[in-house]
Amino acid sequence: MKTIEVRTTTRTQLVNITSQIAAALAELDPGASLCHVFVPHTTAAVVINESADPDVARDLAAAYQAMVPDIRFAHTEGNSDSHLLATMLGSSVTIPVDGGRLKLGTWQGVFFVDLDGPRNRRVWVSVV
Repeated sequence: MKTIEVRTTTRTQLVNITSQIAAALAELDPGASLCHVFVPHTTAAVVINESADPDVARDLAAAYQAMVPDIRFAHTEGNSDSHLLATMLGSSVTIPVDGGRLKLGTWQGVFFVDLDGPRNRRVWVSVV
């Protein structure tokens, strides 16, 4: 398993980590058939989406913030909206590997989604 370190600079931010995952795959086992990416944080997620146009990531971050209704949460840390969004987006993705390369669509990339930043975060990459 490899750990990728991610530093975010805003509360809600998508960071393209595709190249770091590809590097981890090459180090771990380029002959693997699956690459599993897991986020060990309860206020963060990992998603696959368009990576060609950076406006998509900005649009998604704005949409995520707008998705949570203005309700009163009991959790005193003040980040229950982040916990809610993390459960909706998910803590892992699995990507097929073919010929030592991530088998993503033409426009796809893998994004770490911080929902309670800015923070230093981790992403774990494993292969089978």
